[in-house]
This record gives sequence, C-alpha cells and structure tokens, in this order.
Amino acid sequence: MWPNIAFWGIPWEAYMEKRKAYAYYEERSGRELQVEMGKRLNFPSHLHGELELFLVQSGCVCVGIDGEFRELKAGELAVVFPNTVHSYQCREADSRYMMAVCGTSLMGDYFPSLTQCRPRRPYLCGKALDPDVLYALHSLYRCRCTGADSSISRALLHLILAHVLPELSLEPAPEPKAMDLTSSVVRYIMRNFRQPLSLEHIAKELGVSKYHLSHVFSARLHTSFREYVNALRLDCARDLLAATELSMLEVSMESGFDSLRTFNRVFQERFRQTPSQYRKSRTGALWGAQDGQRRKGA
Repeated sequence: MWPNIAFWGIPWEAYMEKRKAYAYYEERSGRELQVEMGKRLNFPSHLHGELELFLVQSGCVCVGIDGEFRELKAGELAVVFPNTVHSYQCREADSRYMMAVCGTSLMGDYFPSLTQCRPRRPYLCGKALDPDVLYALHSLYRCRCTGADSSISRALLHLILAHVLPELSLEPAPEPKAMDLTSSVVRYIMRNFRQPLSLEHIAKELGVSKYHLSHVFSARLHTSFREYVNALRLDCARDLLAATELSMLEVSMESGFDSLRTFNRVFQERFRQTPSQYRKSRTGALWGAQDGQRRKGA
C-alpha cells in the first residue's frame, strides 16, 4: 500500500513478510527451531504445522488448546501438537514464559505420533516434569542463540519427547467436522484479517451457515467473531505503532480497521491508552535502550 516506506532500515514489504511469518505462524520462514523467552503474552487462537512447547516460568497464563482452556502456573508445560488451534492470555502482569517451536525436520521417529495422534491431556504440571525436560528446554534456547548444529537440537527435542509423551495419554487424532471448520476459520481469518470481513462473507467462503460459524466462535474459540478479528488487528497495529513512523490513519488502515475512529475506540478499550500514548511509550523505551547500549559501549 505504501511501497516506498522503510523504517529502522527495513523495507516495508520485507517487514510485512517478517511480520506475517513471525506473529501469525501461518507462513513460516523455513527455520526448523524458534525459541524465545518473554513476558505478558497475549495471543488469539491460531495454528501452524510445527510442534510448540510452552513453559510458564512465573505468574499465570491461560492456555487454550483444541477448545480446552487451563490456567498454567510457574513450572507447568503446554504441549501443542502440529495443526492444533491454540491461544494464550496472560493472567498476571509478571508472567514470563519460554516457547519453543520445532519444525518437522527435528521430529524424527516421533513424527507419526505427533501428526497422527492427539493428547488427552496436553498440559503437564511441575511435578510431572522430569528435570531433564527443563534442562533440554533451556539448552534448546542456547542452541537458538548460538546457532548450534541441528543434530544437537534434534537430540534435545527427542529427550523432551521421550519424557513428555508418555504423560500425555495419546489417542488417535479425531477428525470431527467441528474441528475441521474451526481450523479453516482460523486459517482464513489469519490470512485475511486486514481485509473487510463479515460473518456472512466468511460463512459463504467456507460453505456453512453464519449461525454454524457463530457457534464455532462461542463454543470452540470462546470469543465472538468481532472480538477475534479485532484481537488480530490490534496485535498488528501495536507492532506498526512501535516499529514504524506510519500515521495513525495509515496504521488503522493497514491493520484492517474501517475507520480511524473505530481503531482509536477499540485500541483504548483493550489497552487503556490511546494509540499515540502507546507509540510514545514504546519509542521512548526503544531510544532509551539504544542510549544505554551506546553508553555501555563507550
């Protein structure tokens, strides 16, 4: 839409490709291992073709997997099988996490179990976690940071799976129509949330009634259609506010909102501050960090 825009030295198109690959997990960049530590994670329902391991390090995070929601506390682990709808919602301000997303090339002999089965209990409490699992997760993080050989990452993942899978009570993966539709809905909206969307339009695209589709949101995703779409748009808008110099109108349009007024209202309702206030706080933190790095290197 604005092909000549660049920020922090990154061309606009390159940024958007990176954004889509990282945030929405739908079109991965081909990396076989992605590991990150962070805090206060909130992310709406999404899915991808990799295995995801999510460890709560402090605080509390509500994790939804296949329509089942559970509040995980420090030391508890969620195991998200490939192509499974899942979401995260931070419950405490000091919540911290570690997340490892592992591609199929690392699965080895575990590939059939991870792609043809589903866990009855995709969550493990701290008492059920062998110390080797925590060691291997932190070692995966070091592998990502140091660029270690993939054979090391594969061995560490297999160590984790050897301890974790027996605790999950695997069963053959069902293929209920309801879950198929849920996956289709999530995929469609993740790819098109920047475009004008309505329940009627998506129902027509997927060949179902809008009432059936509305039930998927309430029963499977535990949210409404509008709340889900706005969550994706707001997440996109926050990144644009923090990392670009686009005007508020441009941010609202690129995020998929139909007007600046709607964008401002929905943003303030969700984050208790205006988009301008958010941008000021984020850019201030960025320049403060850069000044700190310059002083440190001086």
